[in-house]
Amino acid sequence: MFGYVKVERGELRVREYEYYRALYCGLCHRMGKCTGQCSRMSLNYDFVFLAAVRMALTGQRPKLERRRCFLHPLRPRLVVEGCEALDFCADASALLVYHKLADDIADERGVKKWRACLSRPFFKVGFKRAKRRHPALERAIADALAELAAEEREGVALVSADRPAAAFGALMQAVLCEGLEGAEERIAARIGRAVGHWIYLVDAADDFTEDRKKKRYNPYLRLFGDQLQESDVEGIRVALTALLCDAEEGILLLDGKDVAAELSEIISNVLYLGMPGTAKRVTQQMLCESGGQTQ
Repeated sequence: MFGYVKVERGELRVREYEYYRALYCGLCHRMGKCTGQCSRMSLNYDFVFLAAVRMALTGQRPKLERRRCFLHPLRPRLVVEGCEALDFCADASALLVYHKLADDIADERGVKKWRACLSRPFFKVGFKRAKRRHPALERAIADALAELAAEEREGVALVSADRPAAAFGALMQAVLCEGLEGAEERIAARIGRAVGHWIYLVDAADDFTEDRKKKRYNPYLRLFGDQLQESDVEGIRVALTALLCDAEEGILLLDGKDVAAELSEIISNVLYLGMPGTAKRVTQQMLCESGGQTQ
């Protein structure tokens, strides 16, 4: 849905990158199988990371196989075989995308609203299948997005961006924790909450210029106005770094588990290189496009 949580490709060894790409392709195949072919259009790297974390939490060590698909009909590609983590992430993605499209229909205007209206029917089959398998998760996602919408409507009173971001953090916590118990659930809660919070804030920073032009809600517009100062952006970077530290505390708890080496390297790469790199790029762009000044 967002695509901000991904690896720094140049820092992965060849074997690790092949495994990462195999995870991506494996999730794509399972989305087609579990939630219908149309659902594959919503595939993004955020759920590849969630699948890797779920595998690490549950000790899954899926095998690789070579498969063809309609995008690569001639040359088979390495794919992670179907497993519980991939099937779950396919369902979670279908639920989240469908509800997000519903929110866009209700809240957006113009092209974005019509695009959501036209897209939503294609994801309905996948949504119904996923809801049948995970009714409690569907309710949790719906409740979290309703809370997020309420926070955004109340945005004039905000003194920080953390209230709406916390609502999205609760959503990702519910997704990552689904079906887990005990220590695994506690670790998943910490990672999911921090990563969801981070995604919301990075997305708000990335959309800052467009939201300003179209006069849409953005927590940073409420906080800082149309023109950012360098000190404002530095405060955003500090907040994003603090959230990555929170996620790191959860990731470090995976060290005691039997995690495949490739999974461990992928998760570490995303957390220590990929996400900080994305935050740096987005905030630099945010400052440049806002015409901000150095104080």
